[in-house]
Amino acid sequence: MKRASDLIRVVVCTILIGLLAGLLGCSAKMPQGKYTEEEMQNIPLANRYDLPDPTGGMTLRVGSETLTADEVLSVPQLKEALEPLAKQGNFSLYQTQAMGWVRGIIRNKVADMLLYSDAVKNAPEKVEDMLDAAVKKEVERFVASYDNNLALAEQELKKMGMDWRSFRDFQKKMIMTQSYISSEMNEEKKYTRSELLDYYSKVRDEQFSKPGKVQFQLIELDTRKLDPQQVQEGETREQAVRRLADEILRNIDQGQNFGEMAKEYSKGPLASLGGMWAPVTVGSDSLAAPYNVLEPQALKMEPGTISGPIEAGDRLFILRLVSKTAAVTKSFDEVQDMLAAQLEFQDKNKIYNEMVEKVLKRADLVEMERFAQFCIQEGYKRWSAMPQTAGAGLESP
Repeated sequence: MKRASDLIRVVVCTILIGLLAGLLGCSAKMPQGKYTEEEMQNIPLANRYDLPDPTGGMTLRVGSETLTADEVLSVPQLKEALEPLAKQGNFSLYQTQAMGWVRGIIRNKVADMLLYSDAVKNAPEKVEDMLDAAVKKEVERFVASYDNNLALAEQELKKMGMDWRSFRDFQKKMIMTQSYISSEMNEEKKYTRSELLDYYSKVRDEQFSKPGKVQFQLIELDTRKLDPQQVQEGETREQAVRRLADEILRNIDQGQNFGEMAKEYSKGPLASLGGMWAPVTVGSDSLAAPYNVLEPQALKMEPGTISGPIEAGDRLFILRLVSKTAAVTKSFDEVQDMLAAQLEFQDKNKIYNEMVEKVLKRADLVEMERFAQFCIQEGYKRWSAMPQTAGAGLESP
């Protein structure tokens, strides 16, 4: 079943700045930037959350637009995070957790509105006609994604709290705001080899290195845990455990299954699993004593071979190497283009954040805070009582 996030991906991926440029023609082109489709998906754009139908309540005025409490409280992530807390009936705990969430969502939505306002001011003439043409294409594309089943498309819109009018408005705002943001980032920067090498050294281990791993099966014998019948007359416990290890190795050489032998004889914590250990990352020092002797031994072996007995204090280990993967690091030359793309994206994201900070200086912070408090209280009343919400009707596309 398609969800609201699927709709946003469809909008961002299909409404390209290039599409607008084609619609605008040579006489009046919408300004274009250097963001790719993939990059734009990772930048918060206008109305990045689902658009619910306004149903009243306290509102926040932002320029010529209005933000309602329902629009804030209908953000899926907010409801998922706060509804369980509200149901506990502890308002103090709920309020503490809700404050950061609600303030952040309101801040984002106010920034969206202000950026859209700037986008409208900077739009070329006759932009509405051009947007209408683009939106018509996207309505057709959306219906087509449901096999041209208009009724099914309407049902999905309703689930997302939208009708055809809000769907069109949503896309118009996305196009306008995306184009405006992109136009502010149209200067392509060239990075020197030295800059790229510095960045490579910072991210190499995290992004481009894959550590080696070894996985093994283990039969663990312990002189302190021998059964009395396993110690023959005249033997010390140390002699008995070494004899038992030799017998196990002979049985394995004669074709006995290593895992079955581990289940029968091993005193280790994973005996019931045939002595199979989870893969161990080479060099991570994840094996505590006495098991820390196993990694160096495993690195000397080839998969399928057996080594032992390996002495470690009161224990003897018989080790079968299951797999061994060498560490791999991609070279600078292999990832140079990716490094440049990452740096460019970081720079553009910085520009975007600066744009957001700039437009938010025009916002009424006192009113935003008062609105946030109202939303927090309204959310608590709504989710702790769990009222029923009636669905709104849909218009025809």
